[in-house]
Amino acid sequence: MQKKERIHCIGIGGIGMNGVAQILFDKGSQVTGSDIEDSPILEDMRKKGIKIFIGHNEDYITKDIAKIIYTSAIPENNPELVKAKKIGIPVFTFAQAVKAISDNLYTIAVCGTHGKTTITGMCAVALLAGDKDPTVIIGSKINEFGGASYRVGNGKYFLVEACEYKRNFLNFDPDIIIMSNIEADHLDYFKDIEDYKNAYKEFISKLPNDGFLITNADDKNVRDVIKDYKGSLILFSEKDKNCEWFIQDNQIYKNGEKAGELLLNVPGDFNRLNALCAVILGQILNIEREKLLAALSSYKGAWRRFEYIGDFMGIKLISDYAHHPTAITKTLSAAKQKFNDQKICVIYQPHQFNRTRHFINEFSESLKIADICIIPNIYKVRDTAEDFKKISAADLVELINKKGGHAKLISEYEDIREFLIQKRKEIDIIIIMGAGDIWLFGDYLLKNHDLKCSVCED
Repeated sequence: MQKKERIHCIGIGGIGMNGVAQILFDKGSQVTGSDIEDSPILEDMRKKGIKIFIGHNEDYITKDIAKIIYTSAIPENNPELVKAKKIGIPVFTFAQAVKAISDNLYTIAVCGTHGKTTITGMCAVALLAGDKDPTVIIGSKINEFGGASYRVGNGKYFLVEACEYKRNFLNFDPDIIIMSNIEADHLDYFKDIEDYKNAYKEFISKLPNDGFLITNADDKNVRDVIKDYKGSLILFSEKDKNCEWFIQDNQIYKNGEKAGELLLNVPGDFNRLNALCAVILGQILNIEREKLLAALSSYKGAWRRFEYIGDFMGIKLISDYAHHPTAITKTLSAAKQKFNDQKICVIYQPHQFNRTRHFINEFSESLKIADICIIPNIYKVRDTAEDFKKISAADLVELINKKGGHAKLISEYEDIREFLIQKRKEIDIIIIMGAGDIWLFGDYLLKNHDLKCSVCED
C-alpha cells in the first residue's frame, strides 16, 4: 500500500477493518469507507478526518480511488465491489491488506477457534513490556491502545489476530504462530471438522525453517494438526507436567523448573493458558520475564471480553463476545466462579442462523448454565434463505428448557428491560452476550435505568 493514495474500505466499521483503515490513514493515505449502519467506531473515525458513507452505493466508487479493501462479510454482488471491478480498480480482501501492511515485518500470528483476541492483547502487552514497539491489529478495542483495535509501531514486529474464516489467514507469512485450540466453526464455509483442520495444517506449513509454532498440547484436534509438523514446536499444557511449558494454578513451569507466577485481573481459568502464550512469546523474543509478568498482571482485558460496563437497578452488567458453545460454557462457568454462584441472567443473541443450526444441542447445554436465559433473536450474517427455514430463536429456547434450563424468547429491548425489572430480586449479574449487535442493549439499559416499568407494581 502506497502512502497518499486514495483507498476505499467496504465494511469499514468492522472491528478488524477499522484498524486497517486507520493504520493506512495514519501512514498518510486518503481513506474513505462505507458500512451498512452507523456506530461509535465510525464516529471516532470521522473525528480523525475519515469520510464515512452509511449504506452501500455504487456512486461512492469513483475513478480517483487507487484501491478497494473489503471485508469477507461483504457479498460478491455488493454494488461498490461490483463497480470497482467493472471500472478496473484493484480490489483486496481485508486479509490481503493486512498482508501488505506486514510486508518486511517479523509477523506473529495468533490463530485458533477461541481466545484469539485475548491472546493477541496479552502478546501486545508482552511486546510493549519488552520495548519492541510493535504494529498490531486485534479483533477488539483494548485499553492499552487507548481504546483502539490497532497500533502503529516503529519496531520490526507485526502482531495480528489471524482469522481462519474462508482460509483468510493463509494470506499471511508468519514467523511465529500461536495456535490456541481447534474446534469446528464457520460451517457455512468449511465442509466439516476435517476441512477446518486442513486449513490449520496448511497455515502452519507456511512457517519458515527458523519459525516457531506455539500450541496447546491438551487439545486433541491440535495434536492431529501438528502430527506431521517438522519445525520448531513449543508445547504448553495444564494437564501434562512433562510438557515443556506447564501451568498449575498460577504457577508456571518450564521443563519442570518453576519459571514464574501469573496473577491476572481477568477472570477465568482459561485465561491462564492465554497468558502463558504471551510468556512463551516473551521467552523467544528475550523479553525480561519479570517485566512481562508484571505487565500481564495489569492487563485489563479487551472490549466485550467479560467487560464490566456499569449497573442496572443495582445489578452488575457484563458485556461479552462469546458466540460459540465452548466459549459460552467457559464464560458462564467463570462468572459462576468469580461471583460465588450468585444468580446470573444471560441475554444471549445467537450469531448466525447457520451456526445456531449446526450447534443447537451444544448451545442449549452451555446456556442452561445460566439461572435465567433470554434469547432476543438470531443475528443474521452470511446466512442463506435455506438457513432461515431450518432454525429459529424459538427452537433454541425450547431446547434449553427441555434440558432443564430457564429460557425465554423476548425480542424487544423495552420488553427485556421490563422483564429484568420484574425479576430484579432474582438476579445478581446480567451478562449481555453475543457477537452481533446485542452489545447495544447494554448501552440501552444504562441510558434507561431510571424509567418506570409499565407492568410492575413497585
